[in-house]
Amino acid sequence: MARHRFLVDGVEHVVTVDGLDGGFAVRIGDAEPIEVQPTVHEIPGVVSYFEDGRPTRAFVARPAQGFNVTVNGRRFELRPPSTSKRGRGTVGGQTDPLGKVSAPLAGVVVAIHVAVGEHVEEGAVLCVVEAMKMQNEVHAPHAGTITALHVEAGARCERGDILVEYDPDEVPEA
Repeated sequence: MARHRFLVDGVEHVVTVDGLDGGFAVRIGDAEPIEVQPTVHEIPGVVSYFEDGRPTRAFVARPAQGFNVTVNGRRFELRPPSTSKRGRGTVGGQTDPLGKVSAPLAGVVVAIHVAVGEHVEEGAVLCVVEAMKMQNEVHAPHAGTITALHVEAGARCERGDILVEYDPDEVPEA
């Protein structure tokens, strides 16, 4: 299994790729995996594959960073997330203390995906904050066990409010 973080349409997502016999299972966030069986194509930038049994083509361009992928007329810009120590990418802005996850922006918590006592892996979706009709997943920065939830679905939060606390499995090196 390979896990990658990408910016898709300006929002950071965790993309998981699992090898299957003759193909791959690709999952973006918590969505259902898409079974992909690639086929050989001679045209540079064109990737042909079967998606859930349907023949599909993707057109891939490689700018300076990441990829531009067009599938079924929809263009996705895949960029590596910010490696800045200042935040969590496009919706973050501050660095959370170890063991705490704060709201990356003001909005309404529309879903909570974890419970106290649950173990989560790094990158797991903890909750979803909606702002201006955009849903922003809040991900676990480290693997660990959830120790406290400070919000519930439907509650309003402000940027920087602590949403979730956790005990990390290991303390990252400084």
